[in-house]
Amino acid sequence: MKMQKKLKYLLCLFSLFFFACSSEKQELEKREQILYTAMPKKEYHLIPNHYEKNDRALITQLWEGLTELKDGGVRFIEVTDIQHSQDFLTWTFHLRDDLTWSNGEKITAESYRKSWLDSLKNSPMIEEKYRMFVVKNAEKFSENKVSEKEVGIQVKDNVLEVTLNTPIPNFDEWVSNPIFYPLHPKNETLKEEDKIVNAAFKIASFQENKIILEKNEDYWDAVNTRLKKVDISLVEDGIMAYEMFPRYEIDIFGAPFYEIPFERLKQANTLPEKLVFPVMKYYYISIPNENKERFLEKSNVKLRELLYAVSDPEFMGRVILQNDSPSIFPHPHPSSEIITKSKEEFENLQQKENFVFSESPYVAKFDSNSLLEKKLLLSTLKEWISSFKFPIRVTSEKEAKTSFEIKNYLVGTNQKEDFYYYISKKYGKNLKTEEEFLKDLPVIPLLQENTSLLLHSDIQGLSVAPSGDIYLKYIVII
Repeated sequence: MKMQKKLKYLLCLFSLFFFACSSEKQELEKREQILYTAMPKKEYHLIPNHYEKNDRALITQLWEGLTELKDGGVRFIEVTDIQHSQDFLTWTFHLRDDLTWSNGEKITAESYRKSWLDSLKNSPMIEEKYRMFVVKNAEKFSENKVSEKEVGIQVKDNVLEVTLNTPIPNFDEWVSNPIFYPLHPKNETLKEEDKIVNAAFKIASFQENKIILEKNEDYWDAVNTRLKKVDISLVEDGIMAYEMFPRYEIDIFGAPFYEIPFERLKQANTLPEKLVFPVMKYYYISIPNENKERFLEKSNVKLRELLYAVSDPEFMGRVILQNDSPSIFPHPHPSSEIITKSKEEFENLQQKENFVFSESPYVAKFDSNSLLEKKLLLSTLKEWISSFKFPIRVTSEKEAKTSFEIKNYLVGTNQKEDFYYYISKKYGKNLKTEEEFLKDLPVIPLLQENTSLLLHSDIQGLSVAPSGDIYLKYIVII
């Protein structure tokens, strides 16, 4: 009898021990630091000065620059100190001494100087190079008009000295963008899985249906990177990719990795896991400079004022994006009085210009890969056609000769004034204030994008920078 009691007691202890071990094992498995997400199945270009849509989401995990953008300023990354002159024309970046590439080679201020010069010469991303053209003689160097010694990028010891041709009070924010990342000279000839990187992760596997990133142990701040791996499923269909989230096959879903499909926006809005972040990404409609229609000439500011007056960015943010993305400038829903007045002024302008619509419609173009651009464009044109009886055809054909184009620009900083700089550079203006912008209206401003994300509750430390970048190195799985 005593033996039976003793045996039962031992069996009970063993069960408790087994249950405790099993629970501990499950808890450890739950906290395994592997993050799962999805990206579109496409060809990826992993070069910081030559990337396309979605590439940036990967690039910002594999490479980094002097700073990272955060709300209201920057975080020091590969620098220990940043100084600037009182007039904001001279900037001094003191680099860390423990920076290395993923192959163990040292990164120095000279690495940055050579990389920036290489980007000026060889990067095809003209809209990104605009950011670099604030550096003294940078634009002339890109056009082979001056030597590299005349460019305002100099090195002293491990300090990078940059001279600008115009005061930029937040230039430390500008250098957070990928165009300013350092480049390893061997990367152009290396396969994706062999790329030499300098951020928290490196590529472990690059396959047709999956990309695996693993922790870069040579990273200067590797001790504070908790994730061991990032498992990225490459999924061709957006709906299929979205459905992976409620099935707990992925931890994060949303831009910049994979935008929530329009067909699922309403459903996503009801989920408690939905988060909305403001991003400094601006949508606008341009009238191309090469347009030969006299009525649409860039000098016709009055026409642009009328087109802007009847536009409805408030509707776009509330109904199309369904996340209350704000208009770039205050622009309430146009009242019936405003629409009626605009119609009358348009008719007067037609008479003054002695203008009659041509038999063939005007052409408005959007990017074939962006359903959002198409919907925003159609929404705007609907107001124009209704108010002014414009004959307009919508297309995504690349070679189409266009009258209107919808565009977007990721400012990459915290300052709206940097959007004015970009528009001025692109359209030959000199706009520095909101008043100057609205007086000239070089483009028809629409809205600033809010980005929507789905995130499971066991993922902590996620933040979205004003540039839309997500730095996975700060994530912890609990």
